[in-house]
Amino acid sequence: MVKFIAVDPNELEDASFTHRGRVSYPILKAFLETGQYVVQLDRTGMQQSFQGLYSSLGSYIRNHRLPIKLLSRGGQLLLMRLDIDKDGNPIPDWEEKQLMTLVQNDTEEITDTVIDRRFEEEKGKVGK
Repeated sequence: MVKFIAVDPNELEDASFTHRGRVSYPILKAFLETGQYVVQLDRTGMQQSFQGLYSSLGSYIRNHRLPIKLLSRGGQLLLMRLDIDKDGNPIPDWEEKQLMTLVQNDTEEITDTVIDRRFEEEKGKVGK
């Protein structure tokens, strides 16, 4: 059974009810402010594990629809901007382009022929 303990509302005047990610927000905000296209994240001195940081950054990016792609290469975390190109030129419709890429990759109609082809491509490959 859950119990509730009464709290005096006056005790909450100084409390802050809104918070941004204690880890994710500062990292991602600083990255966006650099204006760089791709960076490697230096995790020196961070308490979070690689997987924990990857997970929290990824969920923050998705939940806030940030123009960032999170990558993992060789045990390192990389952040890539989606709203600028390699030369630093802004891409105003970056979100629409990302959505179109996802839709285009998933437009193949599933037929018996497609299933047979995919089976032959993936047969013998080892998964996770």
